[in-house]
Amino acid sequence: MTSNHGKILAILFSAVIVAGAIFFGLRWLSDWHEREIQNALELQRNSLEERQAELAGEIRRLEEKLEAMREEEAAPDRRDAEVFGETPEDVEEIDRCAFLEKRIDSFFAYIDDKMALEEPSARDIFFSMMADLEEKPPLVVGETRDLITLLRNRAHFFRVLKKERIDMVRHVLQAERDILESAMADFYAYYIGEEACIAAHGETLMDMEALYDYAGFFLESISGKSYLMRRDSSTRILSVYYNIKLLDKAVDKGINRYGIDIREHIESAKDDIRHRGDLRHRDHYMEQLRQLQEKHSL
Repeated sequence: MTSNHGKILAILFSAVIVAGAIFFGLRWLSDWHEREIQNALELQRNSLEERQAELAGEIRRLEEKLEAMREEEAAPDRRDAEVFGETPEDVEEIDRCAFLEKRIDSFFAYIDDKMALEEPSARDIFFSMMADLEEKPPLVVGETRDLITLLRNRAHFFRVLKKERIDMVRHVLQAERDILESAMADFYAYYIGEEACIAAHGETLMDMEALYDYAGFFLESISGKSYLMRRDSSTRILSVYYNIKLLDKAVDKGINRYGIDIREHIESAKDDIRHRGDLRHRDHYMEQLRQLQEKHSL
């Protein structure tokens, strides 16, 4: 009996020990699990805070980039106003020729001031160059008949304008590149495109046949194409565009004596302009070329 009682006590004691071990084991396991969860949550919180800081930094960078883009978009307008003067709000209602004339006067005054020119002025130099170039046009066809002729045609502008005026033109093309698009549009519109301006003011760059010669030179000859390839891409593309416009006028006037096919030049110009985001009036150029393509299609 005593032996059985001892066994029962031993079993109960063992059960208590096992139960205690299980209890404390579960308690430890629960505490460990809670600590692990807390550690995981802390890591996750730290990760989220780091990501939040990264996102905040990225947002700041994007805001700065957006502001820079806005500044960049506004810069051409500021430069345009600086060089050509402010555009009036009622531009659609004012005299178109007078408006263009004022912008061109402002452009020449800006060049005079920038290059410290007095006599002759930038306007005087420009028109003396136009007169000399009209008097001595380049070859459009036949330049490859011999090496001497080709070399003379390649050096056409240097031979006619001489070093001092060439250096001035090169400086304007390089230093004032950001205003050339506006300047080219104004000069073409006033002196060539707007017949009313020419009739009213009687001032032209060259006669139409001389302009046609230079359009053919740039579009067709090895020397003319080589000259444009040495310019920056924007200046080259715009030069091709306006020479196509000149060629179109020559075709209308029946003076396309070299039989230049305008269609291939239109297609090439469209390919060049299509993806140029740096041209402010890209859509206008594309629409003008589309209209010319329809006009000259067979």
